[in-house]
Amino acid sequence: MKILENNIGNDELKIRIETLDDLWYIKNLLEPGDLIVSDVFRRVELNDDMDRAKSTERKKIKVKLKVEKVDFQPYTDKIKILGEIIEGDEAGSHQSIFLGTDDEFLLIKEFTDEDLNLLREATDTSQSTGIYFISMDDEEATVCALRPYGIQELASIKSGKSGKYFDVKQQSSGYYQEIEYVLKNIRDIIILIILGPGFEHSKFYNFINQNPYFKNFKKYDFAVEDTGKRGIYEFLGSEKSENILKNSRLVRDEKIINKFLEGLNKSATSIYGYGDILKYAQMGIIQDLIISEEKFHAPETRELLSILNGSANIHVISRYSDSGEIIKLGGYCAILRYSIK
Repeated sequence: MKILENNIGNDELKIRIETLDDLWYIKNLLEPGDLIVSDVFRRVELNDDMDRAKSTERKKIKVKLKVEKVDFQPYTDKIKILGEIIEGDEAGSHQSIFLGTDDEFLLIKEFTDEDLNLLREATDTSQSTGIYFISMDDEEATVCALRPYGIQELASIKSGKSGKYFDVKQQSSGYYQEIEYVLKNIRDIIILIILGPGFEHSKFYNFINQNPYFKNFKKYDFAVEDTGKRGIYEFLGSEKSENILKNSRLVRDEKIINKFLEGLNKSATSIYGYGDILKYAQMGIIQDLIISEEKFHAPETRELLSILNGSANIHVISRYSDSGEIIKLGGYCAILRYSIK
């Protein structure tokens, strides 16, 4: 994401969308009542003088839209914003705006500190673009992309292993070549992380290291206990990921949730539920507040943040990740500065 014009003092920002990951940030910045100024194509009626018939065509116009709803589907190339046009000849009518990469728009809203933190994160070029995983064993490989809000599965490749008389050498060769084919069709790989149980991940790591096509990629090989997405999330929550992916939002999410779970089981420094969190916020002993994505703009969240007044670290957790699944029911968790027992 790129800020083209910064007029925060007047509650205005002009934004250009640069990657598909930006769409998740925009989704979480927008709330009902915000204003967006953008170009759209709108149907207009034309009179045909020859036979007095009417026809329609789509005309590009600039609209100022009051946001009513935001429709975001993960891992897609557009975000849909629905609202009411509030200025010009079309005022009062409803309109949908579709935004994707390279689109520009003006956002008018009262920015909170948490909104500004999200913006800073979205404009940080050191985020997780270009990081891919191969989570594999000797039967199946899953190729995934790391997004700020979750793990996107791109392909699943079966090894073809069956029966006790299969040819190991022939099987591995064809299996590895299929994975290699998938990787060669991904154009933005910067970091490639290969992981899994057993020895197959290391064999494949050695295999692609011999291919000149992959020489400019940063490649890593790690042992984990599980395969598929579960193996990747295991890696993200471990110390192994720290140096490689230290700027990744998803890694931070996994680590803070793991810290919260440890506090429940060992140190009694973790609490959940809005009522208890509000009580301890008033006592000033909350160190980390963890909020589900769904609760980010809720009125009770604003009340809680007002009480904390910058005294705690705030973590907004994506609903599309394993961490989001853990906290989505109640929506609020917290880690205290010291044990309450």
